[in-house]
Amino acid sequence: MLDTPLRLSPSAVTRSGSCPRYRALKARPAKGRANGGRRSGTFRETFGLGPLGKVLDLVEFDGLDTEAALSRWRGSPSRDRHPALVRWTEHAVRQYLDAQTNGMRADPVLQPVSRTWARRVDRPLDGLPEPHEEIVYGRRYAGGCVRELRLTRYQGVEGRPRDEAEIALAAAVVAAGGPVLGSRWSTGPLLIGRHERPERVRIVEVGCLDGSSNVLFDDTAEAAFAAYEEHALGRVLEVATGEALRPGTDCGRCPIIASCPAVPSVPGLLGIDAGTGPRRIWSVTTSRQYHTCAPIPYFHDLNLPRDATREESGSTIRGRLVHAEIEARHARVPPRACTADDPAAGAAKATAEEPTVKSVAEDLETRLRHQMLGDHSFVCPMRHAGTTTGVDIVPEHQVVTYDPSANVAVIAKIDLLYRIGGNWRLREIKTNRHLYEGDLLQRYEQIALAVLLSAEGALPGGRGGCRVELERLSATGPVLTEFDATDPELVQAAREVVQSAVARWHSDETLATSPGKACRDCGFIRWCPDARTDVKTDLRPRADT
Repeated sequence: MLDTPLRLSPSAVTRSGSCPRYRALKARPAKGRANGGRRSGTFRETFGLGPLGKVLDLVEFDGLDTEAALSRWRGSPSRDRHPALVRWTEHAVRQYLDAQTNGMRADPVLQPVSRTWARRVDRPLDGLPEPHEEIVYGRRYAGGCVRELRLTRYQGVEGRPRDEAEIALAAAVVAAGGPVLGSRWSTGPLLIGRHERPERVRIVEVGCLDGSSNVLFDDTAEAAFAAYEEHALGRVLEVATGEALRPGTDCGRCPIIASCPAVPSVPGLLGIDAGTGPRRIWSVTTSRQYHTCAPIPYFHDLNLPRDATREESGSTIRGRLVHAEIEARHARVPPRACTADDPAAGAAKATAEEPTVKSVAEDLETRLRHQMLGDHSFVCPMRHAGTTTGVDIVPEHQVVTYDPSANVAVIAKIDLLYRIGGNWRLREIKTNRHLYEGDLLQRYEQIALAVLLSAEGALPGGRGGCRVELERLSATGPVLTEFDATDPELVQAAREVVQSAVARWHSDETLATSPGKACRDCGFIRWCPDARTDVKTDLRPRADT
């Protein structure tokens, strides 16, 4: 168990796929911080709701009206503000204030509270003898023996899943917390002021996309403590004592990545010397988004709300459904080979209620999708497994590799990692209406990255010990291509592809937009002031996914 002071917020105890060890470290501010963000010359704001709080402070504590507050914020010196973040912030501020005016309880009248609330829990927990602190972040209000915490959300709140542990911990802190008198980011014990216990506690979430609101908790302080005992206490212990390692996006912020046994370290992997630059995350998806339009990966990092329907096409839907169905079949226990007459195991079930009246294009896509699933059975990796012992099959496996020279965590989500006998193989599956006959490493950066990771020993089997496969499902049948990661020429070609893809992204200080055809399918067009609104969405199937 870690021995530094423990501090938890409601978001720390939400169920997620994050790394338990990282969550435990993050809950200890003295150990859980790593340098992050962007290079010094680019936009440094990494929290898409951060500017919202700054503008609301001007409204609630400086007495400015909405437009005056936004004007002062826009006029303050800063290099942090991408124009899309400015436009989103303007929208979020107005929606939050509209929700406050139109959709929230007005009795009693509540006044904004400037100081963060926190409490110290001196009672030792089973397996956690140390005292710990609990803190809430959000907008705080009080009046008439009522305390209210408003949690801001990027999207609307309708249909948003509840997490009872998050709600219960927030309610307990609102009920018993005092004002934090020093810095709320202190790595040492917080200085917490005196307080009076409220008679009533409210937790409200506010959707900054549409001004929606939802009351999550509205009850007495005693009820808040009871909810904490029932829903949050066990999760607090779980987070505080987490030791399991689960590589993923958390690696981009984790202070122990360089020594983590679950993350191979490969100096020079990306051919970049970052010096003292901040930690960053790169994946093939990052590369694809960046080369479509440079700021798109940054918009994703900010969690700006996006219109996913703009990014859809017949081919992307087909690719997603085929991948999900194959993943579901490969996850069956015990594992077995896919067959042409397999019943729908996963994604195909979701299409059972599709409208019976379809356009010609939709009908063609449906038939092509079912054909591809049937064709996969001819090249399914399990077809030769038979009774072989030592069979491992891991669909949608995530691999993280760290390049300390570039200070970049490389994330690769592998369609299928499997071992039959003593031989490890990695397979990527692509659904293409027409087969591409050119340079496959250039066309599919996932394959180039997989070859490079295998050659560097970042995959099971040691250096070059994991063979790489590309399965292409097309209108003319399946094609399976193998790549030998022990072939020096192939490895060098793969290295050049990967390093070329990373270099421009890593050095870009401006994130200039590329208005034009890219706007047609961009989910962030609403926030981008450079977007071409005269470019219509093309719903025709695209060639490849």
